[in-house]
Amino acid sequence: MARCPECNTILPIPPDVALYDRLYCEECGALLEVVSLNPLELEYVFDYEDLEEELEWEEEEEEEEWEEEDLFNEDLEEEEEEEW
Repeated sequence: MARCPECNTILPIPPDVALYDRLYCEECGALLEVVSLNPLELEYVFDYEDLEEELEWEEEEEEEEWEEEDLFNEDLEEEEEEEW
């Protein structure tokens, strides 16, 4: 018996599990890897593809913020020109 290190759910472990096998927690969706057999120990598998997608998403948000700031600054400049 082992528990998911992410959500603490009890996981069914196959009898032929081997070191570095990967298991999936259906409760939280975590991909886990067997890092020790005695005692049975699981660790969350860090996925670099997910990290890359997250970084791309953050960059897109920053670009949108810059665009909004540029529009705001352009509006201010137009107002200042009209005042003169």
